[in-house]
Amino acid sequence: YTNLPPGGPYRGFGYSEMLFGLESHISRMAHQLNMDEVEFRRINAIKPGDKTAYGAKMNPSGLQECIDKAAKAIDWGKKPISEDPTKVIGQGFAIFWKAPAMPPNASSSAFLKFNEDATINLLISGMDIGQGYQTVMAQIAGEILSVPPAKIRVETPDTDRNPYEWQTVASHITWSCGNAVKNAALDAREQIFTLIHRVYHFPLDALYLEDEAVKCKTDPAFILPLKNFVVEGIMTEDGTFKGGPINGRGMFMPEFASTKDNPETSQGGHPNVHYTVGAAGLNLEIDQETGKMKVLKVALAIDAGKAINPDLVKGQITGGLLQGLATVLYEDMRFNEKGKLLNPNLTDYKIPTAKDVPEEIIPIIVEVPQPDGPFGARGIGEHTMLPAAPMIANAIEDALGIRIKSLPITAEKVALTCLREKAKQ
Repeated sequence: YTNLPPGGPYRGFGYSEMLFGLESHISRMAHQLNMDEVEFRRINAIKPGDKTAYGAKMNPSGLQECIDKAAKAIDWGKKPISEDPTKVIGQGFAIFWKAPAMPPNASSSAFLKFNEDATINLLISGMDIGQGYQTVMAQIAGEILSVPPAKIRVETPDTDRNPYEWQTVASHITWSCGNAVKNAALDAREQIFTLIHRVYHFPLDALYLEDEAVKCKTDPAFILPLKNFVVEGIMTEDGTFKGGPINGRGMFMPEFASTKDNPETSQGGHPNVHYTVGAAGLNLEIDQETGKMKVLKVALAIDAGKAINPDLVKGQITGGLLQGLATVLYEDMRFNEKGKLLNPNLTDYKIPTAKDVPEEIIPIIVEVPQPDGPFGARGIGEHTMLPAAPMIANAIEDALGIRIKSLPITAEKVALTCLREKAKQ
């Protein structure tokens, strides 16, 4: 029995805690072997085609490239010296990975309809919670149909009319719903080409879309704007019309996913659809007297498969890093012996302010395409906050020679740990 409030799911869903322990342990293993910890990770990191612990093959990924680029960005091994004699600087590094935690029948769907002016209404049911989901879905549809994203209206979820979406969780929306949107756009494009073939008898494989119009490789003079026919159809020589409103329909389910394995070995199956991987490093300045910490430089490299919108990916990297650092360095719910929360407001419950933002944040995009992703894309939403805890803990040990083994890693905890270590000497 406990009087403390129960915990709930949070961005990263358990991976942050797991990686805090695992990546801290990996750094300590490297030290025990007198090896550089980045090189240790580079040698032992999982590679495409390697088997995971449960027997599935690792998907294509750029983990090695992420390690190299993140280490280079923070000048790994060239630890700066603080100008303040009371402060020291440590370097921390960590790799991370996460798969969409989802059942094998988690599915997405999309409806797409053309309007008279060839603008598009795209109906999907994921939630845009700041990750730029609607923008990316418009880009995917627009790329296939040669319609600018600005002319695509993404309809917010309405369960009365929008199609099914499993959930907006697990960093799977760009991959799963993106595939559904891609399939809906391909369905609409097929209808368009079939109609043009019926009326003008051009070979199907000669037709293509460009600048909001249908064009033909075998007849360069042929240009038919989408707005001329995607709703009203095409008038033929006998005065009849062919076609009608173009409406695309798409769905996606990871039909290759399976939780069935060998009961004797627990090996086999394909419970995780793919992994998104990355690496991060930082330079951390620590006040030896107060334990107060400041991140001077931090770099995070992530393999997005294909960055459909690089600005949004960089925004996710920056935002995720800051959220991760906030949970590690500042956010701490304090309770008394009766379970009463002692810091229930933003005066006492600390979060980073503008002054606490790292002096330099370096977002790095690596692109090794995901074979079953829309244009090669995979999700990156939760991953960018995962390496914060082990990076900080590893940097503290590098600077002070002490290992913090619990979260959050507050200035108070660092200072008290230093005092305890000094008392042992």
